[in-house]
Amino acid sequence: MSDRILYYGASTGRGCIGSVNASNDLADETVFPEGSFATDWTQVTALSDDHVLYYAKSTGRGCIGSVDGNNSLADETVIPEGSFATDWTQITALSGDRILYYAGSTGRGCIGSVDVESGSLADETVIPEGSFATDWTQITALSGDRILYYAKSTGRGCIGSVDANNGLADVRVFPEGSFATDWTQITALSGDRILYYAKVDRAWVYRFRRRQQRPRGRQGLP
Repeated sequence: MSDRILYYGASTGRGCIGSVNASNDLADETVFPEGSFATDWTQVTALSDDHVLYYAKSTGRGCIGSVDGNNSLADETVIPEGSFATDWTQITALSGDRILYYAGSTGRGCIGSVDVESGSLADETVIPEGSFATDWTQITALSGDRILYYAKSTGRGCIGSVDANNGLADVRVFPEGSFATDWTQITALSGDRILYYAKVDRAWVYRFRRRQQRPRGRQGLP
């Protein structure tokens, strides 16, 4: 069975739903032409039950949408301007209908909850300024309540964990140079796989190994 991936182009509001199979072959399934999406979304995050959270940093507005089995998209709950803080630079869904919000400017964050059916959002655990490093450019939830943090400027990273009480911890640190420095989007796939995307010209699907493997750059790994 293939995973589905939503691609979004903010400059034109175009998009695509693609697929990736067990052999890591990527394909386009449904193309959305220019103007199909708003152009101010800065975070697009998959939620449970085939729902999607859209967030606009410039105004703090958002939307919870849905995607059906035929790749049709619909708006379910419109979240007006000012509903969100305007400094979130990464938003990622966690297990148990939780959402991790991160502000790179101050290192603050929040773990919130979402009810995808009603569209209600709530803050559960507020994480004060300085709690996170301020250089993370991608934060991606992995399986087993793990989180991958990535810093584009130095190629460093960290795999952390989150527990049922929203406690965060570092599990494994990847020093500077461990990753390539051109990844602009990192997305978790099924089967402990990770899709790395560089806006310039390339992408990579990498299977995460819990013990020995380690991303090192362009030579066969991200």
